[in-house]
Amino acid sequence: MAADADSAHVNKSYFNDEATNYDSKHRKLNERLTRELQARLAFIGVDWVSDDDEGDESDEDEDEDEKVKESRKRRKKGAERSDENRREVRLLDYACGTGMISRALAPYTTQCVGIDISENMVAAYNARAENQGLSSTEMHAMIGDLTVPDTSDHPAELSAPHMSNFDIAAVGGGFHHFADPQLAATRLVERLRPGGVLLIWDFLPHGGGHGHKHGAQHTVMHHGFSEGHIRSIFERAGAGQDFGLAVIGGGVIMGHGSLEEGDHAGQEALKRQVFFARGTKA
Repeated sequence: MAADADSAHVNKSYFNDEATNYDSKHRKLNERLTRELQARLAFIGVDWVSDDDEGDESDEDEDEDEKVKESRKRRKKGAERSDENRREVRLLDYACGTGMISRALAPYTTQCVGIDISENMVAAYNARAENQGLSSTEMHAMIGDLTVPDTSDHPAELSAPHMSNFDIAAVGGGFHHFADPQLAATRLVERLRPGGVLLIWDFLPHGGGHGHKHGAQHTVMHHGFSEGHIRSIFERAGAGQDFGLAVIGGGVIMGHGSLEEGDHAGQEALKRQVFFARGTKA
């Protein structure tokens, strides 16, 4: 368990330092993953909140925060007209960082709750939510680590009644940073309602190159996951029903602006195949 604690400390320190510039460094990757997530709503398999106007007036060049604002406004108007639209669809975004998954899925949910070990990432997440005009009941993150061995050590907020019965729990690019991804998956599934969905994106197995620079390599615990490995994690966690894995075509380039223009060999070395995996809690 000491190794797990050391890993958590390294992750916390690194991502605290990265929080301020994280979104700008990863802008293209975040935009790509947002599009891919929103194109796979049926694959994810949650009974999403409908947004009748979604897509009708969407502008691809519109600021991401503005899209979330407009979607929330449309849904609130609809909720005033129909009690059915007031049903809840709740997302738990673990290792949430600045909130890419929350922002991508916010138009289709009623509440996004983030948890991250880094207080600076949590602050960035909450600042962006506030900038979108969202209340803390709609989108809010808190500091926490669900993989501590003794759950009695959890902050009181993590043990509150509203921190269970989620419709979907998601981890975006976090599994390869976890010392024990099996434990993380199990703890997340415990917080799902029956029929809730566990969703992750991460990398297929790749070579020894870590795709991170400077301090980040020390945060990488796993160089990708095979479909069989992820399926086993989901099944053992209790979310193996209707398991599915989808690979993003073309892969993505990792790294923080470290490549010279035209360095095709370097780009290939940092290319990763990204997958989405989902499973349902029985």
